[in-house]
Amino acid sequence: MDTSLATSLHKLVHEMDRAANKLLIKEFGISYKRAYFLLVLQQYGTVTQHELAIALGFSDPSVSVMLLELTKAGYVTVTPSAKHGRKRLVTLTSKGETLITAGLEFTDKHFSQVVDKAQIDAEVYKTFTEKLYKTLISKEKEDIG
Repeated sequence: MDTSLATSLHKLVHEMDRAANKLLIKEFGISYKRAYFLLVLQQYGTVTQHELAIALGFSDPSVSVMLLELTKAGYVTVTPSAKHGRKRLVTLTSKGETLITAGLEFTDKHFSQVVDKAQIDAEVYKTFTEKLYKTLISKEKEDIG
């Protein structure tokens, strides 16, 4: 069995994504992937469809498909840009805001219980996780630039 740090991190993220997906579908009827879509939109505010695709790391066609579903469900609105007629602006609705706020609270509670059960100090874990994330993001920017 591989016990490398990279494998351990990948396994943890994979299991957390799976658990979040199950929890969100059961409690709110939305997949983790779609909830993450809404979370990113909440963090960025109104953005173009292409900017959203870049922020998510998804293809433009993938975002188009999700936008159809999320618009139909009333979680987002898509409107033509007044400045650039071909660009579409994506905005989180109040229904989407309510869902993502409740979903975050629900999943945070669940994962806090997991951290407690593992007897890990949540604040220390959060600090290390943020450091790893920021370091990885800055490394990616260095590699690109």
